[in-house]
Amino acid sequence: MTGAPAEAYVDAAVAALEPLADPGKAAPMRRYLKDVAPFLGVTTPDRRAALKTAWSDLADLGEPELGRACDELWALPEREYQYAGCDLVDRHRRRLSAAFVADPIERLLTTKPWWDTVDSLESAAICPVTARHPELVDLMWQWLDSGDRWLIRAAIQHQRGRKEATDLAVLFTMCDRYAEDREFFIAKAIGWALRDVTRWDPAAVQSFLDQHPTLSPVARREAIRGLTRPSPP
Repeated sequence: MTGAPAEAYVDAAVAALEPLADPGKAAPMRRYLKDVAPFLGVTTPDRRAALKTAWSDLADLGEPELGRACDELWALPEREYQYAGCDLVDRHRRRLSAAFVADPIERLLTTKPWWDTVDSLESAAICPVTARHPELVDLMWQWLDSGDRWLIRAAIQHQRGRKEATDLAVLFTMCDRYAEDREFFIAKAIGWALRDVTRWDPAAVQSFLDQHPTLSPVARREAIRGLTRPSPP
């Protein structure tokens, strides 16, 4: 299929979101995200509805055009355009190749990075594509060793959503590598990953906690929340 040009998606996103700008909402949104970027002041439901309509008649993009569209959206100042880039990746998630995770996803993770775009790219691309392409675990190990907190966070969380198909040996080894790290966003990623596992293998998580008495308190707290979660009736 011949993809629509990247500019068509970017222009449609701008045309859809600019009229929805609300300065009264923009200021608190910017404060909540620690001034990582200015905001238009468009809520997530409004953004998604507007983009769904704006993009409805556009053909799916090939990966080179998709990457270029994301780069152009990332270059725009307001944060909603980076969210639009994440939405656009999610729109194409079922056909993304392994190569797309290495480029452009790795670059997007480290461009204007904060937890919002990192976690959105995680769910839109990294988790589904690594599940389809297990060879990407090599790239995840590279991210884990990168020294970049956002790539480390993405690597630790890359198996979220796999449930019983989670490779616990890989997950626990990654968590072990940063068990004592007090960097908040890395510790939170460990905690969330462990909390997920408590749904089907709480004993494995309890064993990990027992073997890591100096685990970051942030990570431990999230894991314990999973272990103490009430059982379904």
